[in-house]
Amino acid sequence: MARHIYVHNPFCARKCPYCDFYSVTETSLCEAYYQAAVREAELTGSVISDSAGTNPITDIGGRDTVYFGGGTPSLPDGRFICELLNAVRKAFNIASDAEITIEVNPSSASTEKLYGYRKAGFNRISLGVQSLDDEVLKTLGRLHDSKGAADAIEKIRKAGFENISADLITGVPGETLDGIKKDIQTFKDLGVKHISTYSLSIEEGTPFFDRYKKTIEDLVPPDTEREMYHGTRDFLNEIGYETYEISNSALPGFKSIHNSSYWNSCEYFAVGAGAHGFLGDIRYAHRDDVRAYIEEMNTITADDLKAFLEGNMGGLKSLYAEEMLTKEDRMREIPFLRLRTTEGILLDEFKKMFGIEFEDVFADAVKRNIDKGLLERNERTLRLTRSGLDFANAVIEDFL
Repeated sequence: MARHIYVHNPFCARKCPYCDFYSVTETSLCEAYYQAAVREAELTGSVISDSAGTNPITDIGGRDTVYFGGGTPSLPDGRFICELLNAVRKAFNIASDAEITIEVNPSSASTEKLYGYRKAGFNRISLGVQSLDDEVLKTLGRLHDSKGAADAIEKIRKAGFENISADLITGVPGETLDGIKKDIQTFKDLGVKHISTYSLSIEEGTPFFDRYKKTIEDLVPPDTEREMYHGTRDFLNEIGYETYEISNSALPGFKSIHNSSYWNSCEYFAVGAGAHGFLGDIRYAHRDDVRAYIEEMNTITADDLKAFLEGNMGGLKSLYAEEMLTKEDRMREIPFLRLRTTEGILLDEFKKMFGIEFEDVFADAVKRNIDKGLLERNERTLRLTRSGLDFANAVIEDFL
């Protein structure tokens, strides 16, 4: 029965023009923030039961995970990160064989930090490369160049990390499928075991929205973007990476256990401003406000936090409940999450969780999408077809 924890680092050297994740550049708050996060972890660990968040039914894989995301977790002093990891491991009684990931940017991947992360217990690195084409990197506003990214991977390996993931963004103006394939082959040659490929999304409120909202489909037509997606996926499979989720592929034995816990509807704890968690029937979040988070974590009591985690939503400024899920909500989340995966919806797992057959609940949506050629049934699974991948959002919405 595994336990999962997500820790959010909100600090960045500067905001990337395409990113809409919560982050701030006011790094003077780092020390106070990490002290507050340690306190939150310790308080949470003191009030939860031994079984809280241990996912007895839905956890396929069975290992604890801790994931430090951001933001740029490799930006702050490594001491803050390692002290927080130590607090999290103790507070949540994390097993010695846990998958423990930290997101790292090539521009802040110093040798000293990497050796410190390894010594503290991190055993997986997720490197935010995005491209190995210098012109594409300039378009994306990244702080590193292609050489810096390759050098970072070498430093990560020398620090003792075998489990290395790298991110790529596809569909960027000026990018080509041949260039993406070249990047992927370079990653494999450098020893990268897991590759996440994300289609560029133009999000409202970002500089990219202002720059490209009227021109992106002229610069990268939808057919071209889809060609890039399928061509990338096919090439990854061709050279030995198994695509196990819409945006994620891995060499055998290197799937992300933490990310898979989300798609398997597992419970997970959240630590830090902007972090989201899921416990019991509550999807909860920390407000996107570093200062409020620091202030509250310095004054919160164990009783306050215990009451919140038990469903009493009043009284905490930096924590709030996003949703109180009903059984019907939980059932609708299964296709929302599992249709992202190559396995698809595991019908036996659904029946085990809810005591009813999936197709008895969603008969019309299943039939409609099978008839359209967007879903396929394989014994006890339902998954998107190749055509269905192009209409994934529409298929998923049909179940909501």
